[in-house]
Amino acid sequence: MFYIKTIEPDSANYSISITYDDNVTVIANFGHLLEKGVMTQLKDPAVFNQVQIGSKGRSIIWPEQDIDFCADGLRLKFTQSKAA
Repeated sequence: MFYIKTIEPDSANYSISITYDDNVTVIANFGHLLEKGVMTQLKDPAVFNQVQIGSKGRSIIWPEQDIDFCADGLRLKFTQSKAA
């Protein structure tokens, strides 16, 4: 299991720098999701920047929008994206 230590949102390109407890950092780009369903709410930079680390570092969340992403899934997806 992976635990998120810090996050740094960048609403200019809809990405979040995520650093895990083992000091691995991935850049998660959400731009491709912002045209779909509830994710359209995150197109507002002020809302996008409200991202938080979820309970025990196991996710990132936008609590007011009820949106969350699993720490393990983010690491797997965006680590593989870098390698491709």
